[in-house]
Amino acid sequence: MTTPADRLTDEEERTLNRLHQRLLNARAASVHSGGLDILGRYYDADRYMRSIGLNVPPGYEDLRTVIAWPAQAADTIEERLDVEGIRTSTTDAPSDVLWDIWQASGLDEESQLAHADALIYGRSYVVVGADHSGDPAITVESPLWMAHERDPLTRQVRAAARFVQDPREVDLPQYARSTTTVAASLFLPGQTVQVVRDDGGEAGAWVVVDRDVHGMPQVPVVPLVNRPRVADRAGRSEMLRVIPVADACCRAITNMQIATEFQAVPQRYILGASQEDFEDADGNPVPAWEAYLGRVWALANDQAKAGQFPAAELRNFTEAITAYGKIAASLQGVPLSYFAVGGDNPASADAIRAEEARLVKACERRQRAFGGPWEQVMRLAIWIAEGGTLPQGLDRLALVWRDPSTPTMAAKADYVSKMVAAGVFPPAYGPEALGLPVSEQERIAELWREADPAARLAASLDRASRTPTQPATADEGVAHGTGQQPPTAG
Repeated sequence: MTTPADRLTDEEERTLNRLHQRLLNARAASVHSGGLDILGRYYDADRYMRSIGLNVPPGYEDLRTVIAWPAQAADTIEERLDVEGIRTSTTDAPSDVLWDIWQASGLDEESQLAHADALIYGRSYVVVGADHSGDPAITVESPLWMAHERDPLTRQVRAAARFVQDPREVDLPQYARSTTTVAASLFLPGQTVQVVRDDGGEAGAWVVVDRDVHGMPQVPVVPLVNRPRVADRAGRSEMLRVIPVADACCRAITNMQIATEFQAVPQRYILGASQEDFEDADGNPVPAWEAYLGRVWALANDQAKAGQFPAAELRNFTEAITAYGKIAASLQGVPLSYFAVGGDNPASADAIRAEEARLVKACERRQRAFGGPWEQVMRLAIWIAEGGTLPQGLDRLALVWRDPSTPTMAAKADYVSKMVAAGVFPPAYGPEALGLPVSEQERIAELWREADPAARLAASLDRASRTPTQPATADEGVAHGTGQQPPTAG
């Protein structure tokens, strides 16, 4: 229920301010400490490499190059994390009720954003609530505007806060890294408190505008954490291992661009020439570029001698870039072609699958790590949908993930057909074993039922049995819910 607006208690105010300071510290930290703002810049390829000032001469700063390897490290895994259904247990078929809740909140698309933020920043958040009609509403939140605290004993979220940016700054590039907060939602056990700044600014006190005492069994905030450890459950960015190598590669590419700029026209020299050799027929000096590009190569002075320095060799730069690509690929456990175009040429499809073995295993690990939080989210959604109760048997919820490997459909079809022929798989399991989406599996089952003569006959007899052949009696009319009495003789 919702209670009238009141003020924060001293403990609530301390908790909210502590969470706000935690968020500010996380955003302003260094890249090696998981700073959220700088990680976002690396993902957006907006982070220029650090230079000691020797390789980039003054006036050539525009030649600095940023390579998006950190984004590649995160996207390579995110692209293979697709949820296709939810089961009430590992042995049941996907649940239509749970899938309807999932789709009603737009999680087909929003789940991808949650996975991407978790891989980029180390964590993202999912908040479970109720909409105006009382149905479950699930939203995905960015770690740039949300923070949480865990109980050190139970390791469960004991408090969380979602901070709201000034609406005038939302979606404007110049405010992409703004930290101005004008409102917040404080999530505590059993209640959610909505507050605003009393002066609309950053330094104003928090004023409560709504307090919803919902009585949920836990704080309705579920973090999706990437690469947690026992002593550090805040998560780590998937990009951290690649960032130092990407910085080194950026320096090599920048050096190659500067070398190309200086060596675009080979360096030339002239010995023994006089000033008159650089004047035109009218005695005017020849412009420097005309002299450089060849207007004075034919000199009347037989004592003058012209020559050309050898061109710079750029192969050392390309070899260095390829070496950095190999290092980045080995750190991420992906084929070399993911980080160096043309650097790898697998001999066969089996060789491709062998090279992707570590990547597939990494994706399966993320499916397991993210699957638990999503199952927790769906239990909270069911608690709301059931009016404050949790049905029995939901402790074995399981997400249906798309296969993160990349076998061809022909290979999968051959595998499934052999399993069905050997009696290992029943025929009805074929569409699911092929990895088809749940909607397509249901459509295939419906088409098979329509094509089955026995099923068509049963449906026809069922319709015939429901066709009334004589007027219904009064008792039958009430029993069928019509509420009408049969006509009587006048």
